[in-house]
Amino acid sequence: MINLIFYLSGELEEVATKEVENFVKYVLNGKVIDRDRQILICKVSNIHSLERLALIHEVSLHLFSGDFDNLDCLFDLLERIEIPNDKMCVRVKNIGGKRVKSQELEKNLGAILWRRGARISVSNPDKILRVYVSERFHLGWLLYKTNKKQFLERRPDLKPFFRPGAILPRLARGLVNITAIKDGTILDPMCGTGTIIIEAGLIGLDFIGIEIFEKIAKGCKMNLKHYNLPTNVIIGDAREMPLKDESVDAIVTDFPYLRSSKTFGEIEELYTKSFEEFSRVLSKDGRVVFISNIDVEELFSPLFKMESKFYQKVHKSLVRRIYVCKKRRK
Repeated sequence: MINLIFYLSGELEEVATKEVENFVKYVLNGKVIDRDRQILICKVSNIHSLERLALIHEVSLHLFSGDFDNLDCLFDLLERIEIPNDKMCVRVKNIGGKRVKSQELEKNLGAILWRRGARISVSNPDKILRVYVSERFHLGWLLYKTNKKQFLERRPDLKPFFRPGAILPRLARGLVNITAIKDGTILDPMCGTGTIIIEAGLIGLDFIGIEIFEKIAKGCKMNLKHYNLPTNVIIGDAREMPLKDESVDAIVTDFPYLRSSKTFGEIEELYTKSFEEFSRVLSKDGRVVFISNIDVEELFSPLFKMESKFYQKVHKSLVRRIYVCKKRRK
């Protein structure tokens, strides 16, 4: 077994935590063994598919964790760890809570390694020894850094077909991972311009999109083609989907937002009938992850068990609810 440090995004830390927890458990066959602010330490049986993750900054091979009143242990450890043949350096990251003088600590730790024969290269290292400073400190060899630029390049307004209101790709990818789907088919029954199914397709999952408006469905297909993905989009209604029973492995979607109390009756009917269809087409033990701008527990509770609920404040008049639900067994 291998211990890994996951350095989480601080913007949506609770959602990031859920993404890593489910990824580690269902994809890497592991478990969380320690927690700190923006830090999860996990024991896994193997390392693969880290590029699927969205809401993390990086992953390191865990060596040691300790309290600040025992900082001498960190210096003692560097006197004993194996020195790689590669060029290396030490990088300290202040995350929150406790803080240290990062450059001074990097210099002192690097000096220990240099005296022991390490090939120190600050400008062009082959390996980086990471020290994460949170409520405690955590030491590890850097393994993987998230390419956050890719998500910016796939912003909704940069796609060939654009409509305002779409969620951002990084969040969409994170929600796909929260379903814990390892392989199989993911469904977005209100796919709009395709952000969710594009992110699912880019990590190698099969997907189906359903969109009620023909013009938007055509635009979604344009966006899928732009990323060389199959145009698996059906013109249809989430309340009556042309899919077989238990034919998809996970559902991720962003419901239309209630703008006025006058439309609540219509929205309530959309939710109620959609949840019935979600339950019908979803495989046994499958998850639904969806976004809403209203509280809807009473509408789905007969069919789905809520595992988690998160809040994302978008602006003064919009607070998203992110629900993670599992299909109830009949």
